[in-house]
Amino acid sequence: MATGFLQVRITTQMILPLKNVEIFIIESNSTLFLEEKTVITNADGLTPIISLPTVPKDISLNEKSTNLPCKMYNIIVNADNYIQAEAIGVQVFEGELTLQEIDMLARPLDYGSNFELTTVREEPPKLYRPEGYDKVGTNRVLQRVVIPQNITVHLGAPNSSAQNVIVPFRTYLKSVAASEIYPTWPEQALRANIYAQISFVLNRIFTEWYPSRGYNFNITNSPSYDQKYVHNGSTFSRTDKIVDEIFNEYIVKEGRIDPFFAEYCDGKIVTCKGMSQWGSKYDADNGMSALSILRKYYGNNISIKESDNITSIPVSYSGTPLKEGSVGEDVRTIQAQLNRIADDYPSITKVRANGIFGADMTSAVKRFQTIFKLNADGVVGKQTWYKISYIYVSVKRLAQLTSEGLSIDDGSYPGYAVKRGDRGLQVQIIQFYLNQTAVYVNSILPVTIDGIFGEKTEKSVKLFQRYFNIAQDGIVGEVTWIKMYDIYQGIKTGVTVPPATPPEQDVYPGTPLRVGSTGINVSKIQNWLNGVGKTYTSIPFINVDAKYGPMTRTAVIAFQKQFGLSQDGVVGAKTWNMLYGQWQNLAAQGKV
Repeated sequence: MATGFLQVRITTQMILPLKNVEIFIIESNSTLFLEEKTVITNADGLTPIISLPTVPKDISLNEKSTNLPCKMYNIIVNADNYIQAEAIGVQVFEGELTLQEIDMLARPLDYGSNFELTTVREEPPKLYRPEGYDKVGTNRVLQRVVIPQNITVHLGAPNSSAQNVIVPFRTYLKSVAASEIYPTWPEQALRANIYAQISFVLNRIFTEWYPSRGYNFNITNSPSYDQKYVHNGSTFSRTDKIVDEIFNEYIVKEGRIDPFFAEYCDGKIVTCKGMSQWGSKYDADNGMSALSILRKYYGNNISIKESDNITSIPVSYSGTPLKEGSVGEDVRTIQAQLNRIADDYPSITKVRANGIFGADMTSAVKRFQTIFKLNADGVVGKQTWYKISYIYVSVKRLAQLTSEGLSIDDGSYPGYAVKRGDRGLQVQIIQFYLNQTAVYVNSILPVTIDGIFGEKTEKSVKLFQRYFNIAQDGIVGEVTWIKMYDIYQGIKTGVTVPPATPPEQDVYPGTPLRVGSTGINVSKIQNWLNGVGKTYTSIPFINVDAKYGPMTRTAVIAFQKQFGLSQDGVVGAKTWNMLYGQWQNLAAQGKV
């Protein structure tokens, strides 16, 4: 039988590696684990490359084949202090390396050991706007092409009540490439299709296609309207490398600045006036280049343009690869960034940031390239430059204060209470502590680390105090400060610290509520549903009558759909805790 390959990366907070994590693999529709022994992640959060049986490659190269072109696997992940996670239907093609990234959610402190939580991450229902929008006038079009750090994707048709998710731009592109084309296709066909996919989404962003129509997202994941995107889905090493190389390149028409709206279709089931995907495969078989394929379908007056307006990159690539023997500020920049990344990826050896590209730096670059599935040649070309910058920005953003060399490890109380209206370093430290705790305690609101003690920071402090049974005055005095530091230290060392006494909260009654239930607990969920429904309008208003009837069931199903829960209309522990938590958060913001 044919063989394919799989490697899994386990992270937390979307980028930080988790080591010593158990990985189990099971073939879809099977009940037998493929590995009798546990597969464990290394210090970089990676499993070994795992060989798996699959179907012959020829099936994915034959337009007329009706057989599945790959074999499907499920992945189950367990880690201490984290909620069990799964990846379902991971595709493995012959000869190709499938990459599956799984971001683990910390097990919240504010729920009991029986608490169940969906692994679908709730994202804020807002629009991510990259820098560069016109601040004057219509506010409906960019003044220049921007390669954004993140975009907001609506997980459904435009008018549906589906979830919005904010994802890194390149993560979006890699998922689209993995979903729209087969990784076994010729290189030039893959490049042509990925150019079209990049141009398509950049056109949506540039023209504000959806925001200008009143929607709070940049693009949908519906192939009927846009491009197929699978949230948290697997990708392929081959297409990932192309995305990392050309993510800031796009198609333009002669005389235009906007990214070309590169319409395409499969050419097998659906035809359109744009590029045929299967046609591009056969064109590449016949020796055509990616640009020639694109010009065949979109006209000879198109070209490929590169943008250096990348919002997440501190310094743009100069165009000259850096390698052993190179010297200068670009070398120093990469050395500093690699050294910061090495704090979280310890297998990367730190180097002196002296602007000299020596053998030690070649080794560090090769290790970075190996971890992030780039060509491990030790040369910092465009692909490696932007990948280093992207990872650097990501880990630096998460660390916030500590990444800038600010020492907060001694936990010393400043000697005075910090309160609303204050500004400066001590406020930043408080905000940092709050955000670290909020990862584990759902009822605590994350805040912007801006050094300004405003209304939102005060609310978050009150929620912290409530949870840890401290007087809820919103002022960070000595007791609150010391508790914040103790909790941060516990999280930092991997030991979660529960509160000394349980906070006031409505604990799940132990019996599921369903149609026919009555009493005070039914009244509670009806009140919570109405409160949450003020923000999430897909949840209908219901009468608070302590009777669980059809209308209450309908509202519960709408809530479950909104937050990625099983839509059974029954309020079990998972739905109860999620509903109460959402109501609490909105109440703290004055929205219920």
